[in-house]
Amino acid sequence: MIIVDSHCHSGTSWYEPIESLLYHMDANGVDKGVLIQHRGMYDNQYLIECTKRFQDRFAAVVIVDIIKSNAIATLEDWANRGARGIRLAPTDRSPGDDPLAIWRKAAELGLVVSSLGSVDEFADERFVSLVSELSDLTIVIEHLAGVRLDE
Repeated sequence: MIIVDSHCHSGTSWYEPIESLLYHMDANGVDKGVLIQHRGMYDNQYLIECTKRFQDRFAAVVIVDIIKSNAIATLEDWANRGARGIRLAPTDRSPGDDPLAIWRKAAELGLVVSSLGSVDEFADERFVSLVSELSDLTIVIEHLAGVRLDE
């Protein structure tokens, strides 16, 4: 059986370097991991480098500044460099005529969307509509949508 951690962080500015993550994965029998970029970080180069250095261990989910006019091209560039997904909030929308442009580009590129939000955001009709419209897009809901047992 292959054990995959579907939500790992590594970096040079906030989280520990990839070697620390590898140590903990090896110590706990975790075979592979999905590197998720942390919010506010648009330079995904370190994660992409990690996937190249450890091709059999990691896939990368990047973040793109979706309000910039070049967001679609930037996402395509990261995908061409090896990104396997993009991190978007359920409320994220592109500026301009098509608010779902970044979501559509992710689907077109075959990327997975890793989505961090609240139960209310995922239950909102706008997100339900997005999921219906882009039914071929794989969306992973992070952190159980923030559901807590004490609420």
